[in-house]
Amino acid sequence: MIRLAVVVALLAAACGTGTADVQAPPLVTTSTTAPTTTAAAPATAVPTTTVPPAVVEQVDCPDELRSSLVACGTAVVALDRDDGSAGTTTITLATIAGTEPDGPPPVAVLQGGPGGASTGFASWFPQQPFTQVFVDQRGTGFTGPDLDCPEYDDRLPELFTLPADQTVAGANEALAECAARIADDPTLQSADSVTHAADVAEVMAALGYDEWLVYGVSYGTTIGFELLRSEPEGLVGAVLDGVYPVDLDVDAGVAYSADRALDELAAACAADEECAGWAPDVVALVEDLMVTLDRDPITVDTDDGPVLLDGGRLAEFVFVVLYSEQRMRFLPGALAGIAAGDDDAARWLARNGTASIVSSQGINDEGTYWAVQCHDRLPFTDGPPDDAAPFPAAIASALLADSCDPWDRPGATTADPVVSDLPTLLLSGRFDPITPSSYAADAAAHLGAPTLIEQDGRGHGIWPGGDDCITAIVAAFVADPDGEVDTRCAAAGVPVDWAR
Repeated sequence: MIRLAVVVALLAAACGTGTADVQAPPLVTTSTTAPTTTAAAPATAVPTTTVPPAVVEQVDCPDELRSSLVACGTAVVALDRDDGSAGTTTITLATIAGTEPDGPPPVAVLQGGPGGASTGFASWFPQQPFTQVFVDQRGTGFTGPDLDCPEYDDRLPELFTLPADQTVAGANEALAECAARIADDPTLQSADSVTHAADVAEVMAALGYDEWLVYGVSYGTTIGFELLRSEPEGLVGAVLDGVYPVDLDVDAGVAYSADRALDELAAACAADEECAGWAPDVVALVEDLMVTLDRDPITVDTDDGPVLLDGGRLAEFVFVVLYSEQRMRFLPGALAGIAAGDDDAARWLARNGTASIVSSQGINDEGTYWAVQCHDRLPFTDGPPDDAAPFPAAIASALLADSCDPWDRPGATTADPVVSDLPTLLLSGRFDPITPSSYAADAAAHLGAPTLIEQDGRGHGIWPGGDDCITAIVAAFVADPDGEVDTRCAAAGVPVDWAR
């Protein structure tokens, strides 16, 4: 469960408010009309040896995306661009026209995960000066091949009642059932970051864009890096938010990032008189609670069912709550309350920890997650450090290698850092527990035109919404990627409103 939670972009996805009678606009193309398409060959059709370009077609949006701004489409793309005989698969997309149609170039918007559907963002991302094109990863989205794992999702309530060590075994058992069910799906065997990047480039070309940028959050930045590496025609810049580099050792990385995030939380709390009064040493508080709860676990009753709170699960909940600055500000007070025997504090952590995990799994398809991780990352992991402190050791206890066998994915042969001279804006939040600013700095060392921003008071994924400063910086960068962007407002950060 910890492994599944750590790389998901935990941006709060909201449901659409449209109704069935909303008139959808056309897909945003260079002509602002729906693309002219020919009938696309299904995956079972007799293949040719020539790899065809993507074929885009407008379709009705599902109810959760239906609005007066959002248009939806499908793209039929080659399963394997090195083998024209492999057939095709379908991915989904959505567009929101910019408020300045003759102004900035469009931006391809990419969700995290792996396994997150970018089109889910279209239900709540605000309209921007530039057109936004939400392109889904293979196996996700509102139609086409579905690589979700209800075997795992349905078992989550039970897993929350088990001790943390048994939870990992139970999660792997459910995921193995899913892997066996979808093992023969050709889309599963084709899902990886290089392929996802090629899908994005083909969709942008099919929509007629001769100049465009990419925005990726969390794992979406990995796809963005692969686009920077390949530099497809028309790509002029990238915004990478919560940087997840292609050459990262994820087992060691999550131990490092978890340790760093808890240290940052502790330092920020200690610098505030009121917060320090509740929790003068947050790191020691977490470690002491882990020992106490491992010795004497407690069962917390929530509206969604019972939750067993032991040391491992406390660490997991602290970790996932750190993704969100809206929740993170309550952590020191809640932890102090749990130490004092306050049932309401324990209930708050259990409710918000489970909600974070359930929502992240609800917006991610686990088949795509494991197809990508076991192909892209497994060959380059060495496990967490042996001397990790208790909190990061608990977070990194579920090793990638322990979960990949059922997915039977061949591993990538290289994971070299991305070298590119394209303008790149790299965004980080101070308290981000999974993609710290040091990852952005390491990646920037290989880029010819990087602009780095770390904003205080923020968690994982700092654009869009919630901060006019970052909104203005991104808009200015998209409008003129080669220009000098004024980033001074980001230095002020966002004050943390500590609360109990």
